[in-house]
Amino acid sequence: MADGIILERHGVPAVSVLTDAFVPSGDAMARTMGAEGYRYAVIPHPISNLTPEQCRERARSVLPDLLEILATGGVTAASTRTPGRARLPEEPAGLTAERVQDLRRIVEYDFERGWSDGLPVVPVTEATVRDFVGYVGRDPDQVLLRVDHLGTACTVRLAAVAAAMAGCAREHFPILLAVLDGFQPSVDTALLQSTSGQAVMVTVNGPIRRELGFNSGANVLGPGHRANAVVGRAIRLVVINALGIRSGEFDQSTQGTPGKYCLCIAENEEESPWEPLHVERGFPAEASVTTANFARGTLPVDNRSGTEPEQILLNIADTMSCATASRGCAVVMGPEHAHLIASRGWSKQDVRRFLWEHWGRRRGDLRRFGLLDGGSRLAAADASDDQFLRFAESPDAILLVVAGARNAGMTTIVPMIRPMFHSQVVQDPPRSGR
Repeated sequence: MADGIILERHGVPAVSVLTDAFVPSGDAMARTMGAEGYRYAVIPHPISNLTPEQCRERARSVLPDLLEILATGGVTAASTRTPGRARLPEEPAGLTAERVQDLRRIVEYDFERGWSDGLPVVPVTEATVRDFVGYVGRDPDQVLLRVDHLGTACTVRLAAVAAAMAGCAREHFPILLAVLDGFQPSVDTALLQSTSGQAVMVTVNGPIRRELGFNSGANVLGPGHRANAVVGRAIRLVVINALGIRSGEFDQSTQGTPGKYCLCIAENEEESPWEPLHVERGFPAEASVTTANFARGTLPVDNRSGTEPEQILLNIADTMSCATASRGCAVVMGPEHAHLIASRGWSKQDVRRFLWEHWGRRRGDLRRFGLLDGGSRLAAADASDDQFLRFAESPDAILLVVAGARNAGMTTIVPMIRPMFHSQVVQDPPRSGR
C-alpha cells in the first residue's frame, strides 16, 4: 500500500492489491501517508492456501479493477496532502501541576502497600464504590469467592474496588461479577497458588460484547481494547487484594504467565461458521454469558498452507500435545482455520473429537522425556512404547472458541491443568442502577 502511494507520487503508474481482510489496515496506511481516499483493488481472503488455478482465477477477476485504477490513478486530488505530524494529546481543562502531583502520590501509595499488579492503578473513592455496587443492585457484603485455608474472601464491595482500580466503568462491573459468581469450584482446587502459574481466562459471548466494546477480532489476545483489558485486570486485582494471593507470598508460580495481567477475550460470533460458545453450552443466543477457566499460557499454531481440515487439526493437536502436564485445553481458533474446516462439513463436535483423538504422545516418547515415573498418571507396567496415550479423558476437556481476525491461518492453544469451565449469565442491572 505504501509503495503504491509513493510510486504514484513519483509519477509512476501503480495499483495496490489487498485482500478484503486487510482493507482497514490499507485505509489506515493511506490516512497515515496523507493519501486518504487512495484507490486500490480488493480480492477475497485468503490466498495462501489456494491452488495455482484458483490464484489465476483471482487474478482474472480483479484485472478489470486494476486496469481502471491504472488508467485513472489511485491518488486523487484530495489525497495528495503532506502527512501530518503526530501531536501530544491536549491536557484536560482545569488540570494543574498540583493535581498531577496529588495523583502521582496516590499511585505511589498504592504501590507501597502492594495493592497493584505492578502497573499503576486508578484511585478509588468510597463514592465510586457505592456507585458500582448501586449500579448492580447487589448486597455489598455478599461473598462471591472465598479461600478458606487463607481466611480470605471477596465480597461484592471488594470486587467493586478491584474493578474501579483496574479502570472499569460501572457498566463493566456485571461482567466481573458473572465471572466471580461461578468460579468458586476452580478456586477450591488451590490452582490460584499453583507452582504451574495459572492465569484466569475469560471468554465473553452475546450482545454485551458489542454494547461494551469487547474485542473479538484482530489482536484479540493482545492490548488496545479497554473492555478486555480492564475486566481481565480486575480479576487479578481480586486475587491479589481480596483473596490475598500475591507474588512472592502465597502465589507460588515458578514462572507465571503474562496472562495473569489480563486474559479476557470475546468470541467472534459474527465470523464464526458454528454456533457460539454460550449456545453450545446451553444458553440462549440472546443471552450475554461469560465462560471462565484456568490457563497456563498460550501456544501459537501458524498454518497458512494447509488445504484440508485434517492437516490443520493435526497441526493443532500436535501443539496441544506439547503441554504434557495438561488435561484440559482451550482452542482459540482463528476464523480462517474455522471456515476452511467448516466448509468441508465439520461441526464443532467433530473438531473437538478429532483433536481429542490425536492429543497425546506415544509411551516411548514420554519415557524419553522422563515423564513416566511411578507417580505419573500415564505410567503402567509392561506396556508397549508404541502405545498412544491420550492426555484427556474425553472431548469435553476441550473448549473451542472462534476469535481473532480472518487475515491469516492462526490458532492459539491455551493449556490448563484441569478441564474446568464455568459459564454464567451476565445479569442486567436493575432499572434504578441504569
